[in-house]
Amino acid sequence: MQLNHMNVVKSTFVVMSALLISLCFSDGIQAQSREDAITKFNEGFALFNEQGDFLAAIEKFEETIVIADEVGEEANDIRERAVGQIPRLAFMNAAQQVRERNLQEAVEAFEETIRLAERYEDEQILRRARGNLPALHLNIGNQYFRNERNEEALEHYRRAIELNPSYVSAYYQKGLVFRRQNDVDRTLENLDVSIDLAREAGDEENVERSQRAARNYLVFLASEQIEEEYFNRAIDLLNRAAGYGESASLHYRFAEAYNNQRRYSDARTSAERALELETGGRADRARIYFELGLAHKGLDNTQAACNAFRNAMVGDFRSAAEHEIEHELNCN
Repeated sequence: MQLNHMNVVKSTFVVMSALLISLCFSDGIQAQSREDAITKFNEGFALFNEQGDFLAAIEKFEETIVIADEVGEEANDIRERAVGQIPRLAFMNAAQQVRERNLQEAVEAFEETIRLAERYEDEQILRRARGNLPALHLNIGNQYFRNERNEEALEHYRRAIELNPSYVSAYYQKGLVFRRQNDVDRTLENLDVSIDLAREAGDEENVERSQRAARNYLVFLASEQIEEEYFNRAIDLLNRAAGYGESASLHYRFAEAYNNQRRYSDARTSAERALELETGGRADRARIYFELGLAHKGLDNTQAACNAFRNAMVGDFRSAAEHEIEHELNCN
């Protein structure tokens, strides 16, 4: 997450430097009080400019405002300048926390920035601070997700969405958490929202990312059903997966399920489509050729089956393919 705070720095220097110019003061107690306000302001400037202590500088500017209020109209200009610095310095403090990767502290700092910007009616800083919070919550949520602290991750994704209801990545990450928790409905619900929002924004990259996640999840669930020999359930899941687009794995699993149901023509079609979509090497294609071989075998296309099994003689499928060639089909 990157923050552009150079404009804030420049404007702060311009405004603050103006008060370092020698000022003329009137005589008496009132003049001394105005001088106190200026002195306090310059103390705040020094804390920021020389020490980079944003929070201490804010305290000095708040003290400046108190003194200026006691003085009255004569110190209004000083008060206005102090007021103008506080939200900006609060934003700069929050930005520094982000740069130092203190993300939780950054959230708290931006929340304080929002409070001060509202109090001192700085709409620009208010808008910028609010704009940074959703991404911070997303990043914190991602840290929790990587550490498998799912509930904490969900809470930060929820807060990100609360602040930005159109936050595609937050919905996507929520979907990943629910996938980890084997909650199919909520996984797809959140991935579907991320797809819709990304599509509305013309963000095809995120549309494809969320579609891929949903499709792969459903294909994985289908593979579990195939392993348990629940082939109708597997095909239902694969049909749902197909709603998120095609892939080699999708059609490979279709071929596998269809072969187990002796729907050899459908299996052949699916295997051929899987080969068209597969971008990997021989080892990746071997499993598809094996299913294609089984389909041709079931259709009594012996020569085509032999050719397919020869292409499947790689890696984990070598032994099974050799058995088909030598003992089942007696290929020449």
